[in-house]
Amino acid sequence: MSVTSTPRQAVGAHFAARLLLATLAIPPVLPTFTAEAQAQQRRAPTERELVAKINDAFRSLQAGDRDGGRQRLVAALRAVRDSNYNALTIRAYLNAVTFFERRRDTQTASELFAEAANTHAARENSPDAITLWFEYARFLERTVQYDRGIPVAVEASKRMRAIYGPNSAQDIAGSDILATLLTNNGAVAAGLNLSEETYLGARKALGDKEPLTWRTENNYAEALRMVGHPDLAAEIDAPLLKKRIAHYGIGSIQALVSASNLALDHLAIGNEAETMKALALQKRCAAELADPTSEHVAQADTWIAYAKAYFHPDRPLSTPELEAMARVKDWNGAPDLLRIKSAQLAADHYERRGDTERALALRIAAYHRAQETIARQHPITFDALLGVAVTRMKRGDADALATFKDVEQQSFRWMLREVGTAGNRYVAETMRKLADDILYEYGRYALIDPAAAVAYADAVSRWKTMEDGERTMLRLTLDRLPDEPTRELARTVLRLSGQRQEMLSSGKLDGDARDVLQRLQDARRQLAARAGAKPPADVQLPSIEDKLAASDALVDFFVSARGSRVKPTEPKPAARLQAVVRRHGKPPQVIDLGPLDGFTAPSVTEADRSQPFRRLYDTLIGPLKPQLAGVTRLFLVPDADLYSLPFAMLQDGSGRYLDEIYDTRILTRADAIVFAGQDDKLIADRKAVLVGGLDYAGAASQLPSTKTEIDRIAPDLQRRDIASVMLTGNSGETTIRDKAEGAALLHLATHGFYKAATDRTDAMWRSGIVAAHPLLDRPPRRDGEDGVIYARELMDWNLSAADLVVLSACQTALGDPSRIGSVRGLPTALAIAGARRSLLTLWEVSDAGTANFMARLYQVLADDNLDYAAALRKVRIEAIHGKIKAAEDPSVWAAFVLFEN
Repeated sequence: MSVTSTPRQAVGAHFAARLLLATLAIPPVLPTFTAEAQAQQRRAPTERELVAKINDAFRSLQAGDRDGGRQRLVAALRAVRDSNYNALTIRAYLNAVTFFERRRDTQTASELFAEAANTHAARENSPDAITLWFEYARFLERTVQYDRGIPVAVEASKRMRAIYGPNSAQDIAGSDILATLLTNNGAVAAGLNLSEETYLGARKALGDKEPLTWRTENNYAEALRMVGHPDLAAEIDAPLLKKRIAHYGIGSIQALVSASNLALDHLAIGNEAETMKALALQKRCAAELADPTSEHVAQADTWIAYAKAYFHPDRPLSTPELEAMARVKDWNGAPDLLRIKSAQLAADHYERRGDTERALALRIAAYHRAQETIARQHPITFDALLGVAVTRMKRGDADALATFKDVEQQSFRWMLREVGTAGNRYVAETMRKLADDILYEYGRYALIDPAAAVAYADAVSRWKTMEDGERTMLRLTLDRLPDEPTRELARTVLRLSGQRQEMLSSGKLDGDARDVLQRLQDARRQLAARAGAKPPADVQLPSIEDKLAASDALVDFFVSARGSRVKPTEPKPAARLQAVVRRHGKPPQVIDLGPLDGFTAPSVTEADRSQPFRRLYDTLIGPLKPQLAGVTRLFLVPDADLYSLPFAMLQDGSGRYLDEIYDTRILTRADAIVFAGQDDKLIADRKAVLVGGLDYAGAASQLPSTKTEIDRIAPDLQRRDIASVMLTGNSGETTIRDKAEGAALLHLATHGFYKAATDRTDAMWRSGIVAAHPLLDRPPRRDGEDGVIYARELMDWNLSAADLVVLSACQTALGDPSRIGSVRGLPTALAIAGARRSLLTLWEVSDAGTANFMARLYQVLADDNLDYAAALRKVRIEAIHGKIKAAEDPSVWAAFVLFEN
């Protein structure tokens, strides 16, 4: 047997020499030699021997023996993996990964990292094992393998915190890489939450002079910029740039990165001077690096060329300039964001030249690049897809509608997942901007394509309610649930879902909000365990058209606007108002009503009221006349500032008010039509709570007519066998809340308020009603004993049994404009608390006139057996014709609006 024919074994040199001598001296097959050889072969190699094998493999690779060297390295690594040398195992794998990554063999590096993570050494709770997991997570982040990276980073972060402790440098580093991976993978809300927590924790634990703190600052600012908040990012990036230059020098990669980031901040803000200043600094940093193999200077030059073209979109690019801009998308050495933005900007210029085919190809390339390098679901990716949709619309392509549907539905699902589960105020704001952009362009398309109008109408309903039929379906199945505890659990889910939707609209995602999200998840799990995860098969969500009679029409008003992309800080262009008209048996129709500025309601106290409100009728209702032919009952769904418009005062050319033309109903959301006829009258043997004549203890003026008001109402309710609980005098907030639960009718005659925004106080804390002994001179807060029922507190009440809540007080219908059901104030709070309907006021109302109007309303409800909306219409018409004392002026009868939820 020759030595060259001997099978390769993991043996040392001394053993090889002994084996050679043995084969020369004695017959090849001897039991004594065979036993000795097997024993030697079974001996585990030493650490030195393993190191030698690994080094031998690397020498072969470096010498150009790619296949042979790879085989040697794989064998050596497996031998190390099977040994008990854990530290060596991890060092060997990390060296191997570094070798292949430097040679841009990402596939082999990925395979080796995955193999290393499954070794015995990686399962140990040792510093070396933690290093492996951390470097594995960083590698996956560098190579844009975000899905794989997140569980690896979770493992690394968990181990670092367990061994080194919370807020240690290692814990902060682990949290930072996890936050970056989450954000980059499209889990933006969770990533931003963790990034902010890590950044603040690093500043507190490590101080402001530590490079690790700077890295968390850099990554937090990057996340803010990526979700459309460059102003906040710039506040972090500007001082960080100075710190990095002072510490690392201007010719450092850290300084270059910070200069580039600051330039991107100002670019997105729309500040040309600061952008060019930061880009010039970026180029200087790149030049100071003095690395002849890098492309940093070329990248800086390209960013400068891009910024010049971006800030001056009306300046045509020459053909060579445009071709150069278009080629950036194929430059592997350029940052991915530059490749995306350059493709989009070049597409803009090709469109201006009429070359929409080239423009479309560039937009598709930008979209694919965003998918591959940012995330499949991310605001930047959605914006790129929206660009594809708009170009296809301009070209008249057949697949334009499919693209609009795709971007709208993808972004909607992302919004529900991101803001509705993790919750982040900045992501919520970005979502609203994104929705504005998408729906503005989608609405333009709906005006020219009837098929698009149908899809757009559904999109409008989705975004105005921030849900896709989930709550409506639960309300439909409520009575089918097996028992009262299960039904009460379902009502809890409905209320918490409403609170979540309010948070989606407001962006006020604080600790309270996250508590609501957690409670909602828990309640949903409990409900699913009791009643199943799906509604009964025979319960179907009806269409809005199916719920309309032949003589009905539903008009869903919708406001949309799109801000300047070059000057985002400038005021938005005039918001436009559209009407989506739905009729039974017909597809929805979309009508453009013009700029929203034309619909500002004139003051009800002006001497000449008829002409302004006639003009409003002509511009709001007039253009819809062809679609409203044969209509006697009109359902209106306002949006934004239209919630503060007194529709009752609109007059046609002959002087008839809207209530005299149509049986008009106001819905807070289009799908409220499904429940419009549910429990819409006084029902015997139900409970009513009447509040009035409260003692304000000098904190507010007394309202003597409020006691008279409820005294006159109670007998009318009694005639319909409805017992009333009267709360007067010293009845405080807690008493009213306790008595209100379970009441079918809740009537509060008291002071109400809405304060316009003067600071950052949320609208839900600027709206409310007053109970006895109010503490009105202190900042709002949760306090059931302060005598002030703020909208934010009312939102937590359980009014699920209430068919009607009447707030007979001033300004209770007012609030901040909201994207979801009603305005952000008392109307929203009551809907979330579960009230089916609420009768509220648009402005300050007189004490005596209000009492007379209300007394007559309940008299009609009791005597005529009308539904609530019909009774209000009848009483309002009586007041118009002077039949109700002190209520004949529009300042009384037009103030009241009935919202159906």
